[in-house]
Amino acid sequence: MTTEQAPTGLSRAGFALEWVAALGTSAYVAASRDAVANLLRGMLDDLFDAAAAEAFSTAPAVGIGRGLVAEHFTGEESLSRTIEVLGRALLADDELRGIAQRRGVQRMTERVVALLGGLAAGYAAALRATTLDQQETVKQALLKASRDAERELRMSEVRFRELFASSAVGIAISDLDGKLLEVNEALGEIVGRPAIELVGLSLQELFHPDDAAQLAGAHQRLVDAELSRRRLEPRLRLMCADGDVAWAHLAISVLRDSEGRPTRQVTMVDDVTALHLLGERLNHQSLHDALTGLPNQVYFLSRLESVVGRANPTAAIALFKIDLDGFTVVNEGLGRRVGDQLLRSVAARLLAMLADEKATVARFGDDEFAILLERTPTSPDVAAVAARINSELAEPVFIGGAGVAVSACIGVVEHRGGAIDPAELLRAAEATLRRVKSGGTRQWGCYDQHRDADQRARSRLAAAMAGAWESGEIGLEYQPLVRLADRAVLAVEARLRWDHPKHGPLKHRTCLELAAETGLVLPMGEWLLRTAGEQLAGWHAAPHVAAPSLHVDLAAQQALDPDLVSVVRGALGAGVADLRLGVPVRVLGGASDAGLEAGPDPAAVEARDGLRALADLGVTLVLVEYGGIADLAHLEDLPVRALRVAEELRWHVTPRPYRGSLVAKAIPDLLALAHSCGATVAVGGLDTEEQVAWWRSVGADIGQGCCLAPAVPAAGVLPLLVSFPLPTDHER
Repeated sequence: MTTEQAPTGLSRAGFALEWVAALGTSAYVAASRDAVANLLRGMLDDLFDAAAAEAFSTAPAVGIGRGLVAEHFTGEESLSRTIEVLGRALLADDELRGIAQRRGVQRMTERVVALLGGLAAGYAAALRATTLDQQETVKQALLKASRDAERELRMSEVRFRELFASSAVGIAISDLDGKLLEVNEALGEIVGRPAIELVGLSLQELFHPDDAAQLAGAHQRLVDAELSRRRLEPRLRLMCADGDVAWAHLAISVLRDSEGRPTRQVTMVDDVTALHLLGERLNHQSLHDALTGLPNQVYFLSRLESVVGRANPTAAIALFKIDLDGFTVVNEGLGRRVGDQLLRSVAARLLAMLADEKATVARFGDDEFAILLERTPTSPDVAAVAARINSELAEPVFIGGAGVAVSACIGVVEHRGGAIDPAELLRAAEATLRRVKSGGTRQWGCYDQHRDADQRARSRLAAAMAGAWESGEIGLEYQPLVRLADRAVLAVEARLRWDHPKHGPLKHRTCLELAAETGLVLPMGEWLLRTAGEQLAGWHAAPHVAAPSLHVDLAAQQALDPDLVSVVRGALGAGVADLRLGVPVRVLGGASDAGLEAGPDPAAVEARDGLRALADLGVTLVLVEYGGIADLAHLEDLPVRALRVAEELRWHVTPRPYRGSLVAKAIPDLLALAHSCGATVAVGGLDTEEQVAWWRSVGADIGQGCCLAPAVPAAGVLPLLVSFPLPTDHER
């Protein structure tokens, strides 16, 4: 890994020096500052490598914790200062943040928490081992004192007393009934009482009532089993004089006489309160959102699993998935600080609104929240809850002089008893939220099983599209565009076609919509242009056939692609002059979301500039989805030479072209206006000769449909062209 600059301004080496300084104030080590710095820098590099490793393990962190104890960094604040420095170093490192962005923020945060926990565990284990060694020294000193001569007894007593008095670990010597005979000052400091006051008390009196029985039982089992020592797990609680609780690891021993009879008990107490509180804090941070203090997604899913797992057949829950409307506008317009304060306000309002309900409110990240409501007979229905959420959020909160308010879209899933996968409940709520968001802002809706099934089927198709394209299931078909006056072929339209093994043929528009959902639309659109261009060159080379122009309809994302000009030139080369490019009218219009005063949408302006450049290269621009007078503005603004009537307009009049509908009456005027701008008019989906005749009568110039010429694979185009007259070059 490389040494990167963190946002704090410290490099990897800088953090190592800060670590040296932190440990220097909490422990004394008989080594030079440079030697300590080199040692800690190596440990820091090992920790960063562990965080970035593909195969994650906390073993390096455990080893670092043990190494700190081995190097005698065992002061009172050594571990807490170490966790503080290393936590900031890991979370601030640019390289690790980059890995987090690729793998998911939550995953890197979990790694950091796990590594710090592993370091703390290694540190504690090594410290406990040191404690046991000290205990063994005490025990051996006591035994030796009982066996040796009086002189040796006095010397051992001196050594024992020195160790007993100077040890940082609490030591208590008691009789077999637990009565304290001697207590060192370290144990007195742990419980906040002078050591002399503890003598004569029962050892169990120092511990929490729930833990005292465990300690007494452990002592008795040690005596009965004729063992010398054992370590107690998990941590036990001592009751301090100020009412607080101290957490401790205990090692207990039984002293025996020369005949093996137990005479005394020795209990060594290692205060791990700081380590325990650190673990609690890290655990809380891993399950809660740092900004709002709400539970995060991991906690929420765990809670959902618990509630669903114990639900009885009559219990009902409601799951709300919430997405704030326009939150990006607040962040970009007023700054992230205001956005953060707004999120905290939203969290507080949701909690206050549901204070009287049995509910869990969580933040899932960015501007997404979730609510799990355990329904009671007095709980409001979901419609009332959804309405109240938007009512509460609509009340402005004043931040930095600006009154900020938001609305929300809400997806709701209700469930009553019975087994269900909690993850499926959450997925259903998210799918419902996506559906209601498509209807605009401040929307809410309940889960619809049938619509969800349709959407999941569509999502499965979209997810499988890349593989289908790779395996050749997706190809191209071609359908002529025919001049209605004489049935001459003006162009051949290239379309996507997915021959799905289960659902049958999926047509061009469906393929584009599915590709847009997975990000395939741009590469697939480029492939379509390139493949159709190569086919066009082949038709031009065919003898005795005058090849038509090539027509391709662009998806909205293609029309807005800044690289559209280079993509078309790369795909068609010299054949661009034979290309008719269909441009969706909706991508060309309008003002931005900020309103008309903000001026034209920059993306639309850039798209129009690209289309003008293509027209300069000889590409024929065709306005697709023409359906109203407002669309005529684009005929004046762009070098458009043709337009295609919107399918929605055609669907409206095709079943009743002779019934005198208002739309049917307006169509001749719409087409006449297009002609007045110099554009020809095409209409698709003509399935009967009656439809062909009607559209020709109202002014349509070009038609497309199965009754004029069917869609065929590439090999079927040349035979089809032979059957139709072709226009002259001038007419095309």
